[in-house]
Amino acid sequence: MKRKVSNPSETFTVTNRNEKDVYGVSVNSVENSQLITIHKSENQQVAMVTKEQSNDGSTFIVEVDNKKVFIIEKGLVQGTSKYIATSDELTIDGDLFGMSFNVMLGYRKVAKVRKRWTSIGDSYEITIFEDDNEASLVGLVTTLDYIKSNEQLEIA
Repeated sequence: MKRKVSNPSETFTVTNRNEKDVYGVSVNSVENSQLITIHKSENQQVAMVTKEQSNDGSTFIVEVDNKKVFIIEKGLVQGTSKYIATSDELTIDGDLFGMSFNVMLGYRKVAKVRKRWTSIGDSYEITIFEDDNEASLVGLVTTLDYIKSNEQLEIA
């Protein structure tokens, strides 16, 4: 997964290990609508991310098959304000914002995410051990990348 220069509206693809396009990702900055849409093949939507505003900040919801699979929101962790991703079924073990974590289903590791260092933009390697969670994981990593890039723009 590679992020291009941050624009209010952008599209990119997610490739497999053979560099073949697997997913298309569209980012839309229009308020009160879908924020990120993930497609497989010709316009077959497999996941979407919406953003909700509250007094505490933004909450991002990753949905697959009209089911909320991840909720990502800012919370307090050991006295520090950080983003936290929660799910009814999956747990995250590791550094969420450093993009170095494992995704677990009980005691089974269903995926691992690692940042890949490249000369242009950010890339992430998602190793998926259980294909049933593929769209959810692409949605999670895409959302985290979106949050990171927007927070860096706000800081600059």
